Amino acid sequence: LHLEQLHQLIIDIQLLAIMSSFSMFRKMDELCIQMMKPDSGLPIKGQKYFRTSVPSSFTGSELIEWLMTNLEEVDQAEALHLANQLSAFGYLFSVFDANAPVKEDNCLYRLQIPYFWPSSNMQPDSIEYAIFLSKRLLRNEEKHGLVEYEAESYQKLRELLGHMWDFVQSQAEMQLKLFKEKKKSEKVVFDSQEKAYWRIHRPPPGTVCCIEESYGKLEKRIKKKCIKDYQRDIERLKQILKTKPWLKSPKSLETLVSWCDQFSNYDPMLTPPRDPGNPWIVDDPTLWQLNANNVEVPTERRVRRWGFSIHELIKDPIGRQVLETFLESEFSQENIRFWLAVQDLKYSPSSEVNAKVAAIYNEFLVAGAPCQVNVDSQTLETVTKALKDQTVPLRYCFSQAEEHIFILMSKDSYPRFARSEIYRSMLAAAQQQGSKKLGWRSFLFGGNHGPLKKSQISRTSPQGFYKNRDEGSTARLQNVVDLTKKSTLEPGDATSGTQPKNSPTFTCDGADSVDVEVPSK
Repeated sequence: LHLEQLHQLIIDIQLLAIMSSFSMFRKMDELCIQMMKPDSGLPIKGQKYFRTSVPSSFTGSELIEWLMTNLEEVDQAEALHLANQLSAFGYLFSVFDANAPVKEDNCLYRLQIPYFWPSSNMQPDSIEYAIFLSKRLLRNEEKHGLVEYEAESYQKLRELLGHMWDFVQSQAEMQLKLFKEKKKSEKVVFDSQEKAYWRIHRPPPGTVCCIEESYGKLEKRIKKKCIKDYQRDIERLKQILKTKPWLKSPKSLETLVSWCDQFSNYDPMLTPPRDPGNPWIVDDPTLWQLNANNVEVPTERRVRRWGFSIHELIKDPIGRQVLETFLESEFSQENIRFWLAVQDLKYSPSSEVNAKVAAIYNEFLVAGAPCQVNVDSQTLETVTKALKDQTVPLRYCFSQAEEHIFILMSKDSYPRFARSEIYRSMLAAAQQQGSKKLGWRSFLFGGNHGPLKKSQISRTSPQGFYKNRDEGSTARLQNVVDLTKKSTLEPGDATSGTQPKNSPTFTCDGADSVDVEVPSK
């Protein structure tokens, strides 16, 4: 078979498995409807269990006897098996012991109402479960309190549904108010039915759930598999685990809408720029020139995007240089330098990989390195093993350390950068009318720097990681200290400042820019 035909065959098999499960539920529904009939069904009535009155119940002996009488050619063993299947799928449940199997004795059982059958509500929403748990907490804690796994689920749902928790609480209070209006016997029956329903759909840890179909049962072995087939299945399952949604669709859609609203003003296709015009529509490349990598003054929109996330900041060449300036003021510039060096390593020619790997390891990871990064011992040990492992390509041996440093910057350094005086001053400089005369390099470093000469190397270019390691650090830190004073000057006054002698030259030339690959969370 061709690959497309094979794929279609697998889909058809999965659909048949799902349809067969619905057919099975339909047969169980019809059987339970027969049990509920008042004239020919089970003898459902109030029972006495020691000194307790149990309404709307029947014994296990009555259930087995009814199945053997009303079903054709069914013996006692088959009737017991069918009764346990009905209990496993939630059509009936034990009144006192939820985990006890169905037996032909005097233990009491109760039928589930059609609303709680699997065919009616197979995959309940987490909001309904949160309402059920909240309703339990509003009642007597001694009788209706939550067990340990339910309390943990309640805390997780409260964090996940925090944006709509007021709605959950109001629904729980309203349902509890309606519940109190019922008779005592109706309260007892409905309460046990609701608990049995959630015990099936949200089972305790270590309990097998018959409703949830396992992945292996949905696959049919068409031919004898070889090693490559199993390896392909493993890779496919790993990809499924990575892309498994951890949010419900309403929350995901809300996040997607907010993300689109946030970026709509920065998309020239959704919000056409007025001045200058869209270069795809009008014959004017001014918009591209204002957003070029080597522009003297970044636009206000460009600077504002740096505040969205660290991904927006580091994929902008000017943003990377500004972030490095901020990290150097906090004596942690080795993080961004290490991360950029690893990005450069990924796209380097094979002839340069060995030399760059050794340079990165000696400069950032070895004990007593001049720019040693802050990684834990486990990550360092993993990197060391990857360097010796012949199966791991050298250009990806620092992947775990790179991810560790990126998470450290995104959670620790970036929030401080977004609140820092450097970012606010950059935004103010972009908003000034005469900021073209000022220039962002002059604003940050106290001088008006033009393009680099051929003999000079950009600090944030790939070559700059291995040269000029400590060049200009003292002068650059002094300029950052004077940042607040310079931010209050007019553009004309700011340009009159003198540049320090040791101030390094920065550029964002397109030839020296680094292709950035942002790791996904």
